[in-house]
Amino acid sequence: MNQAGIAAYNRARYVADPDRFKANGREQRLRQRYGITVEQYDAMLEAQDGVCAICGRPDVGIHYRTQKAMRLAVDHDKNTGEIRGLLCRHCNQGLGQFGHDSERLRQAAHYMEV
Repeated sequence: MNQAGIAAYNRARYVADPDRFKANGREQRLRQRYGITVEQYDAMLEAQDGVCAICGRPDVGIHYRTQKAMRLAVDHDKNTGEIRGLLCRHCNQGLGQFGHDSERLRQAAHYMEV
């Protein structure tokens, strides 16, 4: 596709859904990935007292590129898309490393207790 074709394509996308292009990156990501608004995220964060749903700690990491404080990640069921809560990056990555398999997590916990 040439430059004029790309511009025409982008204009058509804007005309079809102008609100999508007015949202900032965070708003757009939350809406596209999880189907929630920034206000809904903020309400979840407030309901969790600003801490991770698993470990109870705030995410104190700093983003390597932007140097801004990290936000808690939206954790959702990969099969149903249902949002479970907000997690710090360590807990979120931990679930991912275990393939979001609750049985494997129970086995790991049992292993740690022995």
